[in-house]
Amino acid sequence: MNNYRAIVFPGWGAKHIAMVASCIRESRLPDYPLFLVTDESTSAEGLPKEVKVVRRECKLSGKARKTEFFNDLPEEIETALLLDVDTRVIDDISLGFERAEKHGLAVVPAPHYSLADFRSFGEAMANEGVTPRGQIIYNSGVIFYAAHRPDVRAVFDLTLRLAQKYSDRIWSDQTYLSLAIEILGFNPHCLSPSFNYRGFGELISGSIRIWHSYEPLPKNAGSLEKGYLHRYEKGKLVKAVKVPL
Repeated sequence: MNNYRAIVFPGWGAKHIAMVASCIRESRLPDYPLFLVTDESTSAEGLPKEVKVVRRECKLSGKARKTEFFNDLPEEIETALLLDVDTRVIDDISLGFERAEKHGLAVVPAPHYSLADFRSFGEAMANEGVTPRGQIIYNSGVIFYAAHRPDVRAVFDLTLRLAQKYSDRIWSDQTYLSLAIEILGFNPHCLSPSFNYRGFGELISGSIRIWHSYEPLPKNAGSLEKGYLHRYEKGKLVKAVKVPL
């Protein structure tokens, strides 16, 4: 294998499969193999014929189910980009792959960046012997990673164990991933928010590379005016702050 890169969509259910098809259709994806990782019963009808479908037995439900897929990708994939179904890739994302190949994992902090304050997740942190001191939460909707590195696999193994342990709670896969990173002392590469823009009112500096929202992609998302920080408001990307060029 020689840096076999792939784009992987974890998804299940008819609604999410339709969204994967929309993402592929509306994105500027690099020319890498495309995979759908799903459960044993979801129909993959409607996906482009080049998408390879990988089925896995699933025991968890909701967003926590993603944790069952992290370490269960096809063997040939060396570097994966895991994309949520509500994303659109609209600009060059090669840096994410390069940083994952160097550091093992490349992610973006979530806009709701305080791990302990996300749905009272400080309770789980304390239960796992981690004192809340402002630790960060990473968004798991866009993850670049080296799929076979032992330290990365250890992070995802612990992520799954945490998801299984707290399967009766409303916490999501990204809380377990962030806590696993903290417990193991793993240091991922932090990409800028342009690689995972959520549209929650956060400022945009430069360009958006990956739009991550159930809202439609704004028409000017790929051509923001230089000299301004922008933000998403009421369906539009608007100028928020003037900055020096």
